[in-house]
Amino acid sequence: MSASFDSYERLAKELWGLSSLWKGGDHLVYVRGRGLLIPLSEEYKRYKYSEIQALSIARTSRLGKGILYGGGFVFFSAVIALILGLIDDYNTGLAVVVSALTIGSLLSLALLLRHLILGPTCVCEIRTSISRERLRPLNRYHRAKEIVAQLDARIRESQKELDEPRAGTGAESVVAATASGERDFFQIGRLTIPTFIGFAMFGLVALAALHLESVVTTGVLLVLILGVSLLLTFSLIGSVRKPTPEPIRIGLWSLLGLLFLFLGSGAVYFLIVATQNPAYTIGITGPLEAYTAVASEGGMVGYGAFLLLGLGFLVVSIVGILKTMKWSTQIKRSGEMVRGADGESVTEGGDE
Repeated sequence: MSASFDSYERLAKELWGLSSLWKGGDHLVYVRGRGLLIPLSEEYKRYKYSEIQALSIARTSRLGKGILYGGGFVFFSAVIALILGLIDDYNTGLAVVVSALTIGSLLSLALLLRHLILGPTCVCEIRTSISRERLRPLNRYHRAKEIVAQLDARIRESQKELDEPRAGTGAESVVAATASGERDFFQIGRLTIPTFIGFAMFGLVALAALHLESVVTTGVLLVLILGVSLLLTFSLIGSVRKPTPEPIRIGLWSLLGLLFLFLGSGAVYFLIVATQNPAYTIGITGPLEAYTAVASEGGMVGYGAFLLLGLGFLVVSIVGILKTMKWSTQIKRSGEMVRGADGESVTEGGDE
């Protein structure tokens, strides 16, 4: 199923898209897929809001995957260090092997970073009077809490007739809970705009370094990598722990993917040119000169790859800035509308 299908809105999906959870007007649809990397079969289950008795979340340990990804990073890095330390005769074949190991190391690091950013793992179950089902797409604690909070008011409203006999749990409390939830549901972290601006500057400097072939510009670019990486990491952590609009999350994750592609491409490029010109491995100036000469030493492939990556940083950052400004305006307006509605309710209550 696509991100939006008729009147349905996708709430969550698994990493490879095998299973997903969809929100409809008066019910949820849980799509449970089976297969390897791609769903070979799908099972659809429908849950009416009025029939849902509980949505439970139980935290689980994330140590196992952390050890797996961290162990992969240490293994690949150790093999690379061993090869570079024991072999003095660098050639193209060795560069290809080390490049493959470097990609494996960066991939393991990316998976470890993603695992840590997403936060604690969990098991989420949905219960009705006749069934109990584990919702596989909701396997991260913060994300599951966000989805449950988003569904809470809708479920309460669907079941308000059942709650009316109880004091304080009728339609008025449901409306109050809904208004409160809408007021502070979506949030945008303080570092979001600075992160997008930082990566826009990074993209511009990367394009400048590619064409100016200046050692100073290349040095500034390498320093910027550390700064924007820290900004992006904290922004992603904030977007996971707070209910952030999905377009902004997608922009931040896209920047992380581009950053690892940039680092991987840079590592592979350096290993290849270093086998052709060992002078590039001498001291600090050697690698700087190697990266400064990307346009000439890297050929059309190297130039084209870094050109596309620089443009990618710039485009994603500009779109992210515009999306953030748009959502900030919408959130502010929603807050003003809710405060106005609360004020009217208080006035009416006083008149009575």
